[in-house]
Amino acid sequence: MAGESLTYTTSFQSTRQFVVEQHGDAGWQKLRDAIREQHQIVLPDSFATGGWLPTIWFTTALNVGRDLFGPRDFHEKFGWAAAEYEMSWMHRIALRFTTPLWMLEHGTAYWRRAHTTGRWEVEGRKGWVRGTLHDFGVVDAGYCDSLRAWILRTCLMTGASRTFVAERTCRARGGDVCVFEGTW
Repeated sequence: MAGESLTYTTSFQSTRQFVVEQHGDAGWQKLRDAIREQHQIVLPDSFATGGWLPTIWFTTALNVGRDLFGPRDFHEKFGWAAAEYEMSWMHRIALRFTTPLWMLEHGTAYWRRAHTTGRWEVEGRKGWVRGTLHDFGVVDAGYCDSLRAWILRTCLMTGASRTFVAERTCRARGGDVCVFEGTW
C-alpha cells in the first residue's frame, strides 16, 4: 500500500450514514453488493474509527451510489450532509467565531488527518478565499462536486451569509489542479 492514496474511515462512515438515512439499511447493502459485483471492492458493513482504506474505494462508493439512487446532484447532497456529520458540536461552536477564510486555512490540517495525498494552498482576504488542491491521489469529478458542497456547508457554519463556492478549475475536467473559490 506504499504510495497508495488512502482516506480515513470518517469519510466512509459519512457515506454509510448518508445512504442509510436516504435509503435505509437495505440501500447500504445494495450499494455494498453493487460495488463488490461491479468493482470487486468489498466494503465492510460498518467502519471502525482509526482505520484507513483506499481513496478509490471512497470515490467509487459515491459514484455507484449516484448511479443506484440518483439524483444527478447526489454528490453535492452527500458533501453537504458529510460536513454536517463530520463537524462535532464543538467544531460548530468554534466555527461560529471564525470566517470562511479561517476555516479553509485551518482546514488544511483537517485534510492531512483525512487523506494521505493532496496538498492545499489557501489565499484570501475579507470576503474572498481561494483554495488550490494539488496532487490528490484520485481524480474524480463527482468527488470534487462533493468537496465543493462540503466546503460551502462548513463556510456557512461560520455564520457567513450569502456564501458562494465554485470550483474554478478541476483536474477531472482538464485542469492541472482543483481550485475552489468562495465569496461571502
